[in-house]
Amino acid sequence: MAHNTWNGVPVPDAGDGILSSLEAAFAAAGVIQPAASVAAARTALTAAETAGTTPTAAHPAFLDVGGVIYRSTGQKTAAGVWSIAPINEPESVEQSYAGGTISRAANSQHALITSTLPVRPYDRTILAWGMVNAAISGTVGLRLLMRNREGNTARWEQNESQSTQSVFNMDICPAGVNPQVILALSFGGTSASTARISTAADANRLMVIAFPRTMA
Repeated sequence: MAHNTWNGVPVPDAGDGILSSLEAAFAAAGVIQPAASVAAARTALTAAETAGTTPTAAHPAFLDVGGVIYRSTGQKTAAGVWSIAPINEPESVEQSYAGGTISRAANSQHALITSTLPVRPYDRTILAWGMVNAAISGTVGLRLLMRNREGNTARWEQNESQSTQSVFNMDICPAGVNPQVILALSFGGTSASTARISTAADANRLMVIAFPRTMA
């Protein structure tokens, strides 16, 4: 009865068939296979499936396409095409806000978009950009918060007519921590202010990209 090494490769025990054991071991070992193109990589995965060694999450296949390493866990698209992902692929999320009129008291804020970027089990460098088109009555800023901490703020001119403001922020988010990327309006001055935000969703956006980083 074969047993697995620390990295999940099955190796034979005494009395196991050597040839069949070698085939099972090499199929699970995660050897990087060269492929001339993405199409050739998918052809190789089909060959593995035909041979009864379809990649799985526990034993993924790795393919080198022009110097870029792709990983397959055996998943296919709805059209039946092999899904392969580059190793350490950055994760990105784009969201928009459809607009409206928002009035708040001085020294308060109102969340417009909360990013759906999920928690991950590794440290990440997270970059975020936000933009909003609005007409302002009073004193209003556009704030980009990360992990519910003090954010970066860009302000419209007081009582400014319809115009676009944008803001950027960056954070090192630890493993297992919610990045909590929020695009918000901040209201200043000494009395209530109002933002009349464009109803064009493409004028009001939050864009977030996350990169894995060294775990130390």
